[in-house]
Amino acid sequence: MALPTLNLWCARMVTSGWRLYLISSLVIIPLGLWLCLPLKGRPSGNPVKEDPLVVSFYFSVFDKGGKSIETLTQKDFQVLEDKSPQTITFLKFEKDVPVSIGILVDISRGMGAGGTNLALGWVKSLAQKMKSPDEIFVNSFSDESQEVIDYISPEDYLDDPLEKLGAGGQSRTGLAVDLGLIKLREARNSKRGLLLISPGRDIAGRATMEHIARFRYPVYALGIGGTQGFGGIFDRLKSVNMRGSPLSIYAEASGGNVAFVDSPDAGEQWLEKFYSEFRSQYQVEYHSTNAKRDGKLRKIEIRTADPEYSLRYLRKYQGPYGPNAATRY
Repeated sequence: MALPTLNLWCARMVTSGWRLYLISSLVIIPLGLWLCLPLKGRPSGNPVKEDPLVVSFYFSVFDKGGKSIETLTQKDFQVLEDKSPQTITFLKFEKDVPVSIGILVDISRGMGAGGTNLALGWVKSLAQKMKSPDEIFVNSFSDESQEVIDYISPEDYLDDPLEKLGAGGQSRTGLAVDLGLIKLREARNSKRGLLLISPGRDIAGRATMEHIARFRYPVYALGIGGTQGFGGIFDRLKSVNMRGSPLSIYAEASGGNVAFVDSPDAGEQWLEKFYSEFRSQYQVEYHSTNAKRDGKLRKIEIRTADPEYSLRYLRKYQGPYGPNAATRY
């Protein structure tokens, strides 16, 4: 290559290099920075480091007539953990906050076709009561649990996926709750809970109780009569439990609520009350005085000065465990 030609080629390369550098500076680098910004909306699922000794949960207070009490302050409560008094670091009544609700619909033989249709009608009614940025997902369950509708805004709710559900198999309530609690980790809103619609013909499992203590999400339950056929009677006898219905046990342990209804109208009224209560509750935080990282369950008790008040709150939570105890999703 002749010397003048070589010099010209080198000059073009240098000029092209500066052009590429300029394009990178103006386009590629800003684009990369934009992609690295935190995404709004649903969490990515990456763990978040938190103080493992900070305990936070929601609870409700009612007077003797069942009316919600919303005006209490930090001095009106005392929190105990395993009978040891704790210092409340934060308490606030939060009204009408956005919620993420996982709806678990029992489609076992104990429900029967009539019970399943009734439950699906209630799901549709609840979706109509909700509004964005609320969100829901729907799982059905019998022997197994399956996703029917992934997280959607209530305005986008569709009947079609639910209309194809059939009834059959035995009710595995604990499995449905376990998978529902895990699914709630993907929710967009920080206020999260499960709504279980079932006859409750199962036994409350120890593993599910531990999962409730670990995830700290409330379980609300709407119990219905279901079918009285041979299969339904068999399931009822098989699920006899001295502790009572698993619906009641899960609800009480988690700070939720339960109702057993015998008519569509009664179910509608309870759902309206449930949605109102769930969106407006006290949030409390305290720093546990138990610094052990043993992963054991710890009992919570909340007391008020007025003995006539009734409270719904998380009864136990799982303490931190191991060196990575501060990692939560």
